[in-house]
Amino acid sequence: MTMFLLLSALVLAPALAALAASRARGDEAARRVALAGAALTLLLSLVALALFRAGGGVALDAIGPAVPPLGVRLRLGLDGFSASLLPLLGFMLLALIAAGPRAALDRPNLAALLATASAILGVYCASDLAVLAVAWVAALLPGARLVAREGASDQLLRRTYRIFLIGGAAPLVLAIGAMAALAARRGAALPFDLQEIARVGIPEAWQSPLLALVGISVLMRMAAVPFHGWLPVLLERGPIGVTVLLAEMQVGVCVLVRVAAPLLPEACAEDMPILAALGLFSALHGSVLAFTQTDLRRMIGYLVASQKGLILLGIASMNPQSVSGALVQSFGLSIAVIGVAMVVWAIEARTGTADMRELGGLVAKTPRMAAFFFLLAFAAIGFPGALTFIGEDLLLHGVLHVSPALAVMMLGATALNGITMFRAFQRTFLGPIPRGRASGAAIESLLFRERAALLSILALIVTLGVAPSRLLALHAPVVERVLATVGDGPVKASLHARAE
Repeated sequence: MTMFLLLSALVLAPALAALAASRARGDEAARRVALAGAALTLLLSLVALALFRAGGGVALDAIGPAVPPLGVRLRLGLDGFSASLLPLLGFMLLALIAAGPRAALDRPNLAALLATASAILGVYCASDLAVLAVAWVAALLPGARLVAREGASDQLLRRTYRIFLIGGAAPLVLAIGAMAALAARRGAALPFDLQEIARVGIPEAWQSPLLALVGISVLMRMAAVPFHGWLPVLLERGPIGVTVLLAEMQVGVCVLVRVAAPLLPEACAEDMPILAALGLFSALHGSVLAFTQTDLRRMIGYLVASQKGLILLGIASMNPQSVSGALVQSFGLSIAVIGVAMVVWAIEARTGTADMRELGGLVAKTPRMAAFFFLLAFAAIGFPGALTFIGEDLLLHGVLHVSPALAVMMLGATALNGITMFRAFQRTFLGPIPRGRASGAAIESLLFRERAALLSILALIVTLGVAPSRLLALHAPVVERVLATVGDGPVKASLHARAE
């Protein structure tokens, strides 16, 4: 019960802070409340991680009250992957609120950011499918309200978010309802409980359709082709803080390893090659489109879609190294991309644009900003010394073991992403100052709070990149469970056949 209360407090802390921030008397008061809520979230997440490690670091269940008429038990739990994501979300939330531009973080934005974080924490901790469904949908609602408020005249933004909301939520909710109904028919007392469903099993004939429904929602959240269009549009036109949380907090990966693999093992063994193909195509497609962009925000959207495609490829390959690499890569990518997004946010706040055609020569005015962008951008695509380098190395070796052809194409996407990031750095910070912008115009350098947040992000990336053993050990039981449940034999054979 103590652990249940701790995890409940962790999930509810940002939501309560969001409520308090929305009722604050001014933006500055709301910011103070939001900072306190984010700091409390980080503290509680670190306590939860410490207790998880003290309990053996394999799995943790916290059982709360049951509601038998609804077949629901308020059950929370952690595995090694979700336990590592808790402090990551707390840290990133604190960094975004502390270092984000003041003008972009008014009361509605702060409340939406905190409410989104609360719902994502609910997804991480849910061990009951009803709780998972509620948290999954709730994570999308604050952004919808914010887009309706700020993008009232932007029909493309509103239409895109509506598609993202419906496509990202409805299939998973439908799949969860079907799984609960099937579990109840097979005698499950609590048909939404993950362990109960795993015990009674899902009929094999139903598993592929259910995996397709779960897959649509996961692919939507991972911005995989053909469900990728929302991310570039939201990053370019929408609230960047909420969008990067939705894009980078890896709820899709969490659902794949905690729901799809244990509950739908036969379908995963048979259909994972389809996800692998979609992941590889998304990686190549995103890398090409990122290279053609002129807007920094939109470029980040396609770059993230490309990198998340590699993560999907790694998980779907069902090889010990590829799955481990995918989990590490998803963790490291979240840190690096949020850092890059914060630098772009700072550039836009000072220059009024994120269009690279209107930038250039900024290194002379803001050398520290240029340095942070360079280091974080290359950390995002796997530069040696960063945690993403470890993830990509494991991914490459795992995919190479399954299919050399897929590994070569994966390398091509990674190389093109590297070229894209260097080109973006060159066009934004180097070269001549564009016509129409006064050469002597003052551009404010990074503030102390911005430097502190970015330096902390960079230090975390490098520290974990140099010493990743604890993170790998934390993820190891998750990798073993996924492979033991699904098995890599059928997946490997099918991938070989498709590659040939």
